[in-house]
Parts: sequence; structure tokens; C-alpha cells
Amino acid sequence: MDTVINNIIARISILKGGKYSIEVDVITPSGFGRFASPLEADPMLYLVEAYRGVSEVDEIIGPELIGFDSQDQELIDSYLWEIDGTEDFSHVGANTALAISIAVAKAASNSKGIPLYRYIGGTFSTEIPVPMVEFGRDENFRYLAVVRDITEIRDVLDGIVKIEEFAKTCTLEELSEASELASEELGIDVGLGLVQLKPFELEELLGIVENNNVAYIKPLSDEEEVYLELMAETHGVFIDGENLFRAKDILDRRYYNALSIKPINFGTLTDVYNIVNDAKSEKITPIMAEATFESADEALVHLAVGLKSPAVILNKDSLVKMNELIRIAEDLGERARIITFEG
Repeated sequence: MDTVINNIIARISILKGGKYSIEVDVITPSGFGRFASPLEADPMLYLVEAYRGVSEVDEIIGPELIGFDSQDQELIDSYLWEIDGTEDFSHVGANTALAISIAVAKAASNSKGIPLYRYIGGTFSTEIPVPMVEFGRDENFRYLAVVRDITEIRDVLDGIVKIEEFAKTCTLEELSEASELASEELGIDVGLGLVQLKPFELEELLGIVENNNVAYIKPLSDEEEVYLELMAETHGVFIDGENLFRAKDILDRRYYNALSIKPINFGTLTDVYNIVNDAKSEKITPIMAEATFESADEALVHLAVGLKSPAVILNKDSLVKMNELIRIAEDLGERARIITFEG
């Protein structure tokens, strides 16, 4: 079969920030897939460990997977868990597992001659996620541009340009006012996204959300009370529960209405697919998100489109991913539509 895996090759990959990770090639008779796995904050994978991961792929995992059909994604992903033998990929490494898994999907989609987003999501993958783009930070927050009534992807970039034009400093008060001015100037609704970087008292955090043009916030806290209060006291604001979910495995709409999903935190493509569907079943909006240390690989936006994620969080310098999203919209043509992104 043209989709059977003939070979798997691993090598060292250098990510943004000078961190070392693993890049994997999966080769079939008629296709090829490559993925360089990202790393999350404070990675422990240094060069020696990266080489160990490459050896695991070249000497153990790769030979085991040769002969598998690359279209059997779920089977291959479950076999990766079996080979690892732990509950968190602590043996082979989460980045190794993710690199193999997504490279397999890329090889299968390439063999079939279709883009990755369509291979993952099928014929009805026509919805374009809203890009939420980080454009600045201070000691309190990372700041994202959130365009709530987006009609074209370029609206987000126009919004950032206008915010930066109006804001003299990168502070919350300046940026909040600048986002409102940008909305008036462009005729679109430009809000702020806040990723909390330092602790605040709950009342102060509520005041920040209520008194500024905030459309999205990811609290630093892992305490249920913070999320319950934010959900109760705000309207039309996305409350991202990633920190609560990762600390206490709580997936419940009562506590938050959005969940940023970094594939590196979940294992394989099948695991990412499952958490997206679990979130949707709880009426929680899944948001695909970049990890702290990323490569230039464009796969994340294909996952966002294929899994029908209403938004994707990108850094301002993630031009490869942003341009790929524009290409996907162009590929879909008149079938493309931007997913409604409302809190």
C-alpha cells in the first residue's frame, strides 16, 4: 500500500529560544511527513536528552512502526503509549511521541494528496479559527489582540498595528484605551486578551476585567473560587481554564468557558483530538495554542482548522503559521468561513 510506513528518521531540532527538541520524518512509498515538536515552559530536555530521544526513535520506536499503515492514526498513537509504558510519556518523552504522531498524519495526508487540515477534519473542514496574536507583555500580563467580529484574518493584524499606533506604553490602561480607539478607527471590535503572569487578589483581578476592554483572560490561579467568580461576574469574556485543568483535571463549564490546548501537553494527535471533543461536550471552547518554545512548523493551524477549534493563540513573530492560515483560507475559497468567537 502507498500509505504503509517504510522508514522513520529522527534528528535534533533547534526551537525558538535555543532549546533542543526532536524532529521526525515519516516516509511512505508515496508520501512524506515531518514535524519538529515544541516544548513547554521550563523544558528539561537538553542536548544529551535530545540525542537520547533521537536514539529511541532510530533504534526502538521507528523499527517497531515500520509496516504500519500511516492512515491508522489511532492504532499508531495507542501503540506509542504501549511502547512508552508510562502514564505521561516520561520514558520516550512527550515531544518524541508528538513528533512521531503528527509526522505520521502528515505522511498519510501527503500520500493521499490532500492538506493536513482536510485529512484530519474531512470534507467539512471549512471553518477558519480566529487568530489571537500576542503583541506585547509587561510584568503583569502577556497581551493578545482579540478581534471579536473578524471577517478576514488581516483584521487581526490591522488591529495590532492600530493598538501599537495609539498606545504609547505597553501597560494595561494604555492598551485598553488603544484597543477601543482601534475599534473605532477600523470599524471592528478589537478587545484585549490577558495571560496573567503574576498573582492578583481576586477583587483586583475582577476589577481589571470589568474596567478594561477585556475579551479573554487566562488566570494564573489554580483555585476553583477564582474561576467561579470570574464566570459569575463577567459577561462575554472568555475565561481560559488551562491552569485549573492542568493542576486539578477539572473540565467543567461552571468554572471556565474556554481551554487553551497546547498539543505538547497531551501526547499524541489522538489525545489532542480527544481533549478537543471532551471540551466541546462540556460546551467549553477549545483554543489551539502555541507552546513556549516552538519551531516554524505550520501544523498547529492545520490542527485548529481540522479539529474545528474556534481560535488559535499565536505569537506575533509566528509568521509561518499566520501565512499558512491565510493560505488555507485561500485554498477553501468561497467555502471558507470564520468561526463565530463569542464568550
